[in-house]
Amino acid sequence: MSEPLVKVENLRVHFPGRRKSLLQPRPVVQAVDDVSFQVSRGRTVGLVGESGCGKSTTGLALMRLIEPTAGRIFFDGKELSRLQGEPLRQMRKRIQITFQDPYSALNPRMTAGEIISEPLRVLNIGTAAQREDRVADLLSKVGLSAEQRHLYPHQFSGGQRQRIGIARALASDPDVIVCDEPVSALDVAIQSQVLNILIRLQREMGLAFLFISHDLAVVQHISHEVIVMYLGRIVEQADRRSLFTTPLHPYTRALLSSVPSRDPDNRGGAKRLRLQGDLPSPSNPPSGCRFRTRCPFAAAKCAAEAPPLRAITGGRRIACHFVDNVGQAPWLAG
Repeated sequence: MSEPLVKVENLRVHFPGRRKSLLQPRPVVQAVDDVSFQVSRGRTVGLVGESGCGKSTTGLALMRLIEPTAGRIFFDGKELSRLQGEPLRQMRKRIQITFQDPYSALNPRMTAGEIISEPLRVLNIGTAAQREDRVADLLSKVGLSAEQRHLYPHQFSGGQRQRIGIARALASDPDVIVCDEPVSALDVAIQSQVLNILIRLQREMGLAFLFISHDLAVVQHISHEVIVMYLGRIVEQADRRSLFTTPLHPYTRALLSSVPSRDPDNRGGAKRLRLQGDLPSPSNPPSGCRFRTRCPFAAAKCAAEAPPLRAITGGRRIACHFVDNVGQAPWLAG
């Protein structure tokens, strides 16, 4: 594998929460807590988990749209988490984002051409004529015509609006795009079209994607590696084939077994595993393993000691006391 283009080390993002009364201290919401990963050029890392697990916060912190509480973020060898002012502004040319909702992510008072060219204007890239040519080229890349630059967002379908969002992200010729649930608001058929556009653009331009989604089928289609998050922490990371064929962490197995299948006893390659209870509050996470309150295999050790995220055979990473270094666990027997 090539050298990582993005390296995140021990990222933490904590927010002040709401207190129940003026006499109580303000709680701290541990949205992201000690997260580390890498993204290489031309690769897609999928980030999955339930709503509230910290996926989108991780992506926004990587973009420096949310300031990290602690940790380090490196981009192409430079520490992005330390940049301020003009150096940070210039670095934004190389890291862009697409948002979840194509209906609210575009300014309704601007035409498609103005939306796509806005990053070029803000970042002072090219002349006016060069920007016009760039807009036409980007519209073509995402499957729209140059004539559609004069239309407003309400004149496009949801899938077309998301294509405009992708074209806007491509405008500054970035190396990395954070894709924050880019197809979740689209119909299934349109999702496939948008995903295929992203895959083609990655192949043609060597882009790296951090692809955030709760849809496992989408992640399986587009990702090279998959990171599973639970309550602000990574619980498992593996290449796509290994993770979807043999999920190791009980939470990953529960996620995959919830995917609809013709065989109700074998969903997503995992024996049906039902979770009990709700996701705990990130302002008051359980002691030890954060998943233990919903894990059917939890033991006393899980409450007393948080399992470290460690490397095991096959290049995988796992945070579970009961998975050994060769990827074996009691629930995998038989």
